Amino acid sequence: MKIFIVVSAPCAIMLVLIANLLLKPQATKKILILVGGLANFLGFFLYGYGYSIDEENTVIAILKTLFAVIGMFLGKDSLKDMSNLSFFELLPIQFFFYIAQILALYVTASAAMTAFGSGLMNRVRGIMLRRGELNVFPFVNDHTLYLGSELCSQGEKVLFICDKNMPGEVLGKIRDMRAVHTSHNAASSATESFLKTIAMGRPGREVTVYAVGDSAAENIAYARSFRKSMKNLRVPTAGTRLILCANEYFDISSLMNTDTHYGFENIHVFEDTSLAARIMITDCPPYKTLTFDENACANEDFHVMIVGFGTMGQAALKALVMHGQFAGSHFSAMIFDPAGKSKSGAFKLMYEGMLNHYDISFSDKDGRSEEAFDYLRRHAGDLRYIVIATGGQTDSELEYSYANILHTVNPKAYLMSCRSSEVTEIRTEEDGIVRKTWPLYNHAIVSGEAMDRRAKELNQHYCGNNGKTAEENWIACDYFNRLSSEAAADFVPAFLHMVGKTKEDVLKNGLMLTKKQEETLYRTEHERWCAFLFAHRYQTMSIEEW
Repeated sequence: MKIFIVVSAPCAIMLVLIANLLLKPQATKKILILVGGLANFLGFFLYGYGYSIDEENTVIAILKTLFAVIGMFLGKDSLKDMSNLSFFELLPIQFFFYIAQILALYVTASAAMTAFGSGLMNRVRGIMLRRGELNVFPFVNDHTLYLGSELCSQGEKVLFICDKNMPGEVLGKIRDMRAVHTSHNAASSATESFLKTIAMGRPGREVTVYAVGDSAAENIAYARSFRKSMKNLRVPTAGTRLILCANEYFDISSLMNTDTHYGFENIHVFEDTSLAARIMITDCPPYKTLTFDENACANEDFHVMIVGFGTMGQAALKALVMHGQFAGSHFSAMIFDPAGKSKSGAFKLMYEGMLNHYDISFSDKDGRSEEAFDYLRRHAGDLRYIVIATGGQTDSELEYSYANILHTVNPKAYLMSCRSSEVTEIRTEEDGIVRKTWPLYNHAIVSGEAMDRRAKELNQHYCGNNGKTAEENWIACDYFNRLSSEAAADFVPAFLHMVGKTKEDVLKNGLMLTKKQEETLYRTEHERWCAFLFAHRYQTMSIEEW
């Protein structure tokens, strides 16, 4: 029995320690910090106490203690020096000495395994990816590394497809987050053999492809190859999801699963600039800048100022048009950009209906100009939303100046700065300017999972009792109508705010609206729906067309 215990117990402990190196990075780091600290404490205390007794010269005792502790981490022990001392004969003392040695060696071994056994660990983790949910990143850049790290920290399984010439520093980052990397040509081309490798089609398998590279054309090409291989292997579409970074003009229907076409079950498409607009609407929604009367009518107009009208400013305008329509309120926007004419030709042509329908004005003056500051001074009390989207060139200067002007006149207005990497809300408080920042590529925004879930529920409500499940009705829904459902679901918090209710109130007691409140919400929903259409390039008919 003793032999069994002595043999099996160390094996079990060693397996647990090795497994820890392969699993969650946050847990591993915490354990290594704890183990290293405990090894140092025991080493310095025990060896220090022993050498203080055994060595007459204090300086030599200190040096021997330091040498012994360092030796613990290098696989050398100084237990022979301690064995001559009477206190070493005590069983607890021997136990703690050996524990200190083992802990120190584990810290060193983990570092060695990370440095020299990375290929083995990567293969072991690759085997572990074949079950459950998997997130595939076919391109490696700063954005995908951030998203992958976020997923790994939540315990998700992540696979990066790398170039064969990928720098070791980047591969080290992937290993540190406990993700898996591969550079096989089959993975880069999304061939059928690659899909077999990651066990596509296995019952219960859920795979999300993040086609979020730097080139929209390459993202689309990879998504098409992946879909083609799925179709050739007859992979069930249930549980498949595509996150695609592409331009807004791309016809997504070619990749989407419908009643008549094979594709990914769920698709979320975005442009970089639309992420910034999404963060604005989600975390700093327009409805919070207004007050509403007992009939849910807005007491103020929704007035917007945008500085910079490149792709970021254009995305901000569309989002604010869609989410800034309230019964009793007039929407208006003033846009400053000295290069606006050279940037906005295509926008003005494609969104002519929106620009004609709403009170949107343009100025060719810079956001730092006398005209812009005069406009801000005259309208500061009426403005509800200011967006700085100059590409980072003058952001800091404008943020400070605009924040100070708003603070004295209209502290409730949102002042937002949109950059290519982040979105920042700026406010001036007693302690000075306060910034709240959201990274552009955070997983909640990029994945759109919560938005899709709400949209699917709302679409099911629209479909009524047609005998189909929510999933079946969603598959039958084309991409534009899915976007419409998402936009409607996004506006639900605004409706609750307008009637002064919370989600908890409604779940407990129902809406319980007055007739006038119902009428106001109907009018607002109609205006919101029209704004959604205009922001997606719809135009009203001419008299002749009608």
